[in-house]
Amino acid sequence: MCVSELRAVPSIGIKPVPSWVIPVTPGGKAPSAKDFSGGYYLTFVDKQVNLAAKTTYKRFVRQIVSESGIQNGSEISVTFDPAYERVDFHEVTVWRAGQRIAHLNQGDFKVMPVESERQRFIYNGYHSASLVLKDIRKGDRIDVAYSTIGWNPVFMNKYSDLMYFNAYDYISHIHNSILAPVGRVLYFKDFNKPPLGNARNVGGNTLYEWDTRNVKKNSYDDYVPGWYEKEPSVQVTEFGTWKEVTDWGLNFYQVPAPSGALKAKVEEWKAQSESTLEFIGKAVRFVQDEIRYLGIETGENSHRPHKPEEVFAQRYGDCKDKAFLLCAILRSNDIECDPVLVDSYKRSHVADYLPSPSDFNHVIARVRVQEKSAKDNETSFAFIDATMALQGGAVPQMYCPPYGKGLLLKSGQTQLVTIPDHNAGNIDIVEDIYLPATGDSSAKGRIQVKTAYYKGDADDFRAQFQQGHVSELEENYLNFYKDLFKHAGVESTDTLEYYDQREGNSFSLVERYALKNPWKLDSTTNKFYFDVFGKTLYTTLTILPGRPRKDPILLKFPNDQSYIINVHMPDAWTITQDKWEIKRGSYVISFESRYLPEEYTWQLKYHFKTLKDHVPVTEAKQYKADIDKLVENLEYQLTEPKSVGGFEVSDINGWMVGLLIVAVIFTINFFRRLYRYSPGYRHYHEPGIELSSWLIFLAIGIGFQPLTLLFQLIGQQLPAYVSLIHWNALEPRGILISTAYRAVLVFELCFNVGMVGYAVLVAVLFFKKRDSFPKLYIYYLGINLSGAILDACASYALAGDLLGGEFNETIATIGRSMFYSAIWIPYLIKSSRVQRTFVNTYGDLPAEKELSEGAEVAEPLE
Repeated sequence: MCVSELRAVPSIGIKPVPSWVIPVTPGGKAPSAKDFSGGYYLTFVDKQVNLAAKTTYKRFVRQIVSESGIQNGSEISVTFDPAYERVDFHEVTVWRAGQRIAHLNQGDFKVMPVESERQRFIYNGYHSASLVLKDIRKGDRIDVAYSTIGWNPVFMNKYSDLMYFNAYDYISHIHNSILAPVGRVLYFKDFNKPPLGNARNVGGNTLYEWDTRNVKKNSYDDYVPGWYEKEPSVQVTEFGTWKEVTDWGLNFYQVPAPSGALKAKVEEWKAQSESTLEFIGKAVRFVQDEIRYLGIETGENSHRPHKPEEVFAQRYGDCKDKAFLLCAILRSNDIECDPVLVDSYKRSHVADYLPSPSDFNHVIARVRVQEKSAKDNETSFAFIDATMALQGGAVPQMYCPPYGKGLLLKSGQTQLVTIPDHNAGNIDIVEDIYLPATGDSSAKGRIQVKTAYYKGDADDFRAQFQQGHVSELEENYLNFYKDLFKHAGVESTDTLEYYDQREGNSFSLVERYALKNPWKLDSTTNKFYFDVFGKTLYTTLTILPGRPRKDPILLKFPNDQSYIINVHMPDAWTITQDKWEIKRGSYVISFESRYLPEEYTWQLKYHFKTLKDHVPVTEAKQYKADIDKLVENLEYQLTEPKSVGGFEVSDINGWMVGLLIVAVIFTINFFRRLYRYSPGYRHYHEPGIELSSWLIFLAIGIGFQPLTLLFQLIGQQLPAYVSLIHWNALEPRGILISTAYRAVLVFELCFNVGMVGYAVLVAVLFFKKRDSFPKLYIYYLGINLSGAILDACASYALAGDLLGGEFNETIATIGRSMFYSAIWIPYLIKSSRVQRTFVNTYGDLPAEKELSEGAEVAEPLE
């Protein structure tokens, strides 16, 4: 920190107009009332630069038009840096009705410090020389001329500037000129068609001039990128190449060997680190997290960094101070590290400009994180922004904002370098909404929201999280869902749950809420409905109005969001299924609506990812259509179905209903015939013994089994079998998968109807102690187990991702069936009690009766 700069005394002078100033007569037209605001406008703006004298002369003429102009236009203020500048006023005149009224009195000026960037923790040492004019009236014309003398020595007497020919409000006449000694080379570049310049010799100097009249304000559309400008301008610079800018910067970034306390700290890290990468991590964490951001940017320190030992001792610094300190620490351990000049607004568009230090507003560092190899490339380096705090992950995985292009301050560097977009991160959000049954005012729904931030997005949220209050964040999140479900009562059921995995660089949150009376009743249809709105994604989108657009569209970049809404419903529902994807040059959007029948869950999946920081204006119409399509799919209404027997009329699959009827008829006829089957139909037998012992346990299971299967079929399985939603569930996966899935549904329907009939048959045979029971029950157990295994394999192969916990339950059921069969099948085969119990035949002929002549005998089932 330069003490002499901080102690510089700001001063102003009263002097005549310098002799080198070129007289210019104001011209142009007066504007219409709609072309300016504030009650005044500028009739003339003149800026003349003398390179040899390091002086900038400025003149402006302000016309007061209305009473509001008296309020807004009666103060003169000039900002300057007293560390290297002084201000001389030449004229402050008020013209009224052709009369000249002088207001140039040095004692009337007030010089005060101006720290306009204090909220950004930057102190630049600027002062303002202000003059409050007295007795200003409507119709007055205020003519002000002054010069600022002196340039910031940090630029080493090389001039750079960007001259704009634009107006916030109407300006009748703009004049710019540069007076340069002959032989002093200047480079120019035009942007957005500025006025043509001309050059002429004036007293042994070259005068470059630009003149334009009747300049109106350039209006911008909403949401334009920071780098985008359409004001006519001319860049001028004395730097001919990027190498010259590099050499200029290296004058301030000659990295010294650490000394004192900084050196001791570096030696401590060396001793603690088992690898070079670990040492780099310690250095980066220290500079980012323990050196707070604060810029003392007075005088040369606007571009010259403070010494590393000084920054280490005071534990604060701005971007260049922190980058310089990081370079000093790493180089002390023979690790390649160099500053990189970037611009946080121009980003990659800095390459469009001529070489100049003024092209940049920020400094980062490039660090080698891999040893040199024969094929050296960008992956060997990490770009570190030392002003970012609380970053997670190892150094090679750290996020660096998308600056695009930068100037590496390394000896011999002749071009800008590309700063790759890496470790940008992503956000995954899952909203689970659990709805109670419709019409039940006492039942509550619930909401659970899981949000996970990764990499760069984790860095951003981690920093926000530490700066805020958790209780305030909880309240904001709760209010978000209260506003979303205004008709219902939303209340927190738990505190905000959060996990910060800094080493893996992820940050996750879990929110839980109760939802009272989520269903709304439509008085017209007398049906309940529930509104689904993806507000979480909606609030991050740039929604354009319908009017034509003239400018490119700003996109948050990088931005990668995955957003899922799971609506868990109380029973089966008709859901519109849809799936689409949009791929453009600047973004990717995808959407899917699907129904998970086994879970009664409607799932809405969204993905939005930006590939650039803007959408070109030529693609604005397409962008609006794409975003409108996404927004349309963010809002749905879940309406209570008009149902018959628990099914929505429009959802009934008539083909499967017909198959159900055929299956029931076939089952009844088949098992009526099978009932006549009797292995001992021509044999006499002793009366069967009573049911006892283990057969009592078997009787319980067999007695309840038909009812259990029937309830499962009607209450759980049948809604799926006769539902068009289930029938079409796998259509998005292609015709082969969909056809195979439908075949499985047909098989399940026929199989389950058949097993209900089979269960009724074996129950009847059991309690009649028929001789056919053991054999047919063994077949029943085998068929039931084989069918369950076959169905589980087919279902998992076709739709394993949809089964979720249902598949685990199926496996458990199969396991129980195997265990049950393993006990009863051997028992039925080997037990003498079974053989002596189940002896009755169809058309039973007991042993104590003689078979009379002509008696009928039961025929076997063919």
